[in-house]
Amino acid sequence: MGQQGQSGQKGQAGQPALAEQAEQAEQSDQSRREVGSKRGRARLAGRYKVRGFSLGSLLIVILIVGGIVIPAVRAIPSLLEYFSIKRAISYAKQQASNKREVADYFAKQAQIDRITAVRSDDLDIHEDDNGTIRSVGFSYRNEVPLYGPLSLMITYSGTQY
Repeated sequence: MGQQGQSGQKGQAGQPALAEQAEQAEQSDQSRREVGSKRGRARLAGRYKVRGFSLGSLLIVILIVGGIVIPAVRAIPSLLEYFSIKRAISYAKQQASNKREVADYFAKQAQIDRITAVRSDDLDIHEDDNGTIRSVGFSYRNEVPLYGPLSLMITYSGTQY
């Protein structure tokens, strides 16, 4: 009985020691999890700080895009008129056989396409010695208003052979 009592006491005395060890192990596991989760958060936070636009950089990008897009959009009607002029000159050159006819055909086509930048008198019509139309050229400038006193000057020219 003495031995059992002693072993029982050892068991009871050993139980608090085991309980303390288990508690310490549990605390160290918790601290490891907290440190691991903090590291994970730090990694994620670092990742998100590197990526993306800040508000300032977004505003700068919008200003740059606006500075390029607005002048381009305002120049589109001028560019369309240029292509209409080229098409009208090509048509006039194909249909006409002398300078006067080229000017008349161009004037009619300009009226249809509402061309105001070039008149039939402004065309450079070149004939060869036989009276055949060799080339028809044109050149003009167009001013496109952008912002208040700021405008864009575009020079157009072309020759139809």
